[in-house]
Amino acid sequence: MPPEDYLRHSPIRFDSPDYQACYEYWHRLKGARKSPKWSEWDWFELPVELIPYFLVVDVSYDPMDFVYRFWGTASVSMHGIDMTHQSISDIRSEPTAMLTREQYQDVVDSHEAIGAEYSMQAGNSGPNYMQITLRMPFSDDTGRVTQIATYCDWSRDRFDIRQDYIREYGDPVP
Repeated sequence: MPPEDYLRHSPIRFDSPDYQACYEYWHRLKGARKSPKWSEWDWFELPVELIPYFLVVDVSYDPMDFVYRFWGTASVSMHGIDMTHQSISDIRSEPTAMLTREQYQDVVDSHEAIGAEYSMQAGNSGPNYMQITLRMPFSDDTGRVTQIATYCDWSRDRFDIRQDYIREYGDPVP
């Protein structure tokens, strides 16, 4: 992946208090372990207004796949679809699906929370938007990453991205 599209950053360097709150909560749950268990996550430990900007995937091995357990309402509003229970392979924009898979794979391989600034394309031919994500791994007792929670505040570009998706795919809501 070209470095101009995906720049790995330490989550500790986030300037946004919202991203920092998410990272600090995950880090507190993690303690001395590589990552916390998903069952330990309590949504109400975070400011409620952040919840719509979360995505959570279950990680499947053999074959490797990432299936959305939770697709926040901000993403439903922006993309015009709810991806809950769907694979990232079902993401309509191929460039976005490939980039998302690479980022999730990076979290699995490193077993670390990763902050990323990347260029997201709205549709296959839409314009690019710079986005920042925080992807945080969770693990049951197997030692492997079993879930990844992502916080991404789409609020700045949500309306424009939504319009680009409608131009490319049509409005799914009649």
